[in-house]
Amino acid sequence: MRFRKKARENSLLVLYRWDIRGDSIEKVLKEYIEEKGIKNREIKGYMESLIGTVKDRLTEIDSLISEHSEDWSFDRLGYIERNALRLGVAELLFLNPPDPGRAFNDYIDLVKKYADRKAGKFVNGVLSKIYREHRATSSARRAG
Repeated sequence: MRFRKKARENSLLVLYRWDIRGDSIEKVLKEYIEEKGIKNREIKGYMESLIGTVKDRLTEIDSLISEHSEDWSFDRLGYIERNALRLGVAELLFLNPPDPGRAFNDYIDLVKKYADRKAGKFVNGVLSKIYREHRATSSARRAG
């Protein structure tokens, strides 16, 4: 399980670089893995899943974040907050982690580490709204 926490942090830093630089996400991921000397297959594999999901569903994920960021424009989000939200939405909605609560806590802790406490509260609020809505919709579909 520990590999997921490391993969989440590394993925956040990859997306941060990608968002700033504008290079292809594949190029930034490859460079990052080489630069950091990441050899663990579980960490690399989970990073590739997280980042691949963000890349493949970017429009949908960004739309959900915009929709649930009350009184806050998507363009005004900091790089860390924006990319932590992207990863959180990708993982919680599309990758079904075995421990969603741990995923939530990891993303909030990362935002606090790389941004600040207020940003952590903001990310927690937005991610919680999106996740609750997704669970309610999924439950309704299964029941109906």
